[in-house]
Parts: sequence; structure tokens; C-alpha cells
Amino acid sequence: MGMGEPFANYDRIITAVRRIIDDLGIGARKITVSTVGLVPQMRRFANEGLQVGLAVSLHAANDELRTELVPINSRHPIEAIVDASREFREMTGRRVSFEWAMIDGVNDRDQEARELTQVATEARAHVNLIPLNPTPGWPTVGSPKARIREFAAILERGGVNVTVRANRGTDIDAACGQLRANHEAKPVKIRRRQS
Repeated sequence: MGMGEPFANYDRIITAVRRIIDDLGIGARKITVSTVGLVPQMRRFANEGLQVGLAVSLHAANDELRTELVPINSRHPIEAIVDASREFREMTGRRVSFEWAMIDGVNDRDQEARELTQVATEARAHVNLIPLNPTPGWPTVGSPKARIREFAAILERGGVNVTVRANRGTDIDAACGQLRANHEAKPVKIRRRQS
């Protein structure tokens, strides 16, 4: 995670995973490959015979918002990701995790929680809620802790397994997205969702 899209370099990532398991002796169940949802590669990965975890950076559960946040969604929409996630579970016996960066006023409303509940239920996926780290040049901020708890509660009431990830390194600007951004921040615009 954190070094670009692994499945954009599929053959090498599989070689690396196999070497980590075979040469370093790290158990496959302790390894997770994270993707933005490259569906053909997700399907291929399901057939590798590995017991490695799979995480999809979802961040939105409707195609309009997800395409804005994760532009590759226009090529690999949510319905296809859900289908590939189900296939992964059927082939490996392992659930997929949906990663969801909590962005204040963008993807943290009750409506988004209900949409995520439906998508996660269809995919039989676990959800990791990730408080967004403050990042220079980024026009949004992370959701308040109380909003994250309320969002998680909606998912739990809907029967979704959910974890709120603990942030580490934020206090020293070493959390995800902060290190490089401190040097080359370029402002971006994200449309805020209307209530």
C-alpha cells in the first residue's frame, strides 16, 4: 500500500508476494494487496491460489461521487467491483476489505453510510473507516471523531463489519499522504456534497 497501484504492475506484484511468502516466510494471511479497484486484475488475483488479503480503496458507494474521488471508477464502476469482490471471496474464502477515507462534508453523511451498507452487504465485505489525515494543499479535512462514530454505527446497524482505523504519525506529519505533500503540495478542488 502507499506506493502506487499494485495491480498496474500485476506480474511483478504477484512475484513479490510469492517471494515474501516463500523466501521471507511471512504467512500469506498477514499480507494484503490494496487496489483502487482494477477489476480484471482483481479477478485474476482471485485465481492465483494465494491466501493473501485484498483491500479496495472505495471511498464512495455511488458511481457519481466515486468517479470524482477515484477517476478510474469510470472504467471500473462499483457494480463490477462488487462482483469481483464476491468472486474473490468465493475463490479464496477470504473477504475483501473496503477502505473508506472519511472526508468531512464529502462522503460522511448518513446517505453515504446507507449506500456503503448496501454495497458492503452485496460484496460481503469488511469496511475500514480511515480518518483523513490533514494534508497541505488538500482543500478538505477529515470527518470529526463523532461523525465517524455515527457513520460506523449506521454500518453496524446494517449488519456490516466495520473497523475505525487508528491514525498514527499525524502529530509529526508522517501519516499517509503527509510526507510528500509537505514538499510538493498542489491545491485540488473537490465538490462538497449538498445535504
